Amino acid sequence: MKLILVNSNSTQAVSDRMVAIAHTVAAPDTTITGITAPGHAVIRSHFEFAEAAVQTVEALKAHHSGHDAAIIGCFGDPGLKAARHELAIPVVGIAEAAMLSAHLLGGYYSIVTFGAHNAMNITNLARDYGLHTRLASVRIADISYGAILADPNQAIAACRAACQQALEQDNADVLILGGGPVTGLSTQLAADLGVPVLDGVACATKLAESLVACGYATSRQGLYQPC
Repeated sequence: MKLILVNSNSTQAVSDRMVAIAHTVAAPDTTITGITAPGHAVIRSHFEFAEAAVQTVEALKAHHSGHDAAIIGCFGDPGLKAARHELAIPVVGIAEAAMLSAHLLGGYYSIVTFGAHNAMNITNLARDYGLHTRLASVRIADISYGAILADPNQAIAACRAACQQALEQDNADVLILGGGPVTGLSTQLAADLGVPVLDGVACATKLAESLVACGYATSRQGLYQPC
């Protein structure tokens, strides 16, 4: 099986980290190709997100040939619907995959991410997916994008504090780490906190594998019907 994972921001270190985590959960015979979309190193504004959506889909269209499924490695899932419309292979977003997985593991879930601009955007995304009724909260870890990449220990400490707030104040029983830069931190946090802490890249990788293994493809009636 061959998967392609596109990082929607232009930070190569994040691309490499996501591909590495995907490999830790993928089947031994699954190969994962990582690509990095051009554009912004960090996606902050609505305009940057719109640009990232186009760049993500264009990157997938250019490189998906020969692959069985695609993963959009950005927690806002930029361009997800457009990619599903344009590509013949299944396309999985890490945010949607994590939210769907959280519904299987507990009653209410919280998402821990970084950057104050993300709180409302992620809440709206859950609503768009119809997965908002069990969203307990979106918590913002007190750490910058650069610090996450530079110091994993500081990143874990900041995410742990936000996770504890979600558990103690928001009644969450499942947690999701939201964002490519925090990929790989969930195992340590789950051990520390004693609850499921989901990694969107891991969830998307296994979901993509399962869709391919079952022979499922995107429906061409309704939402993704040809123009």
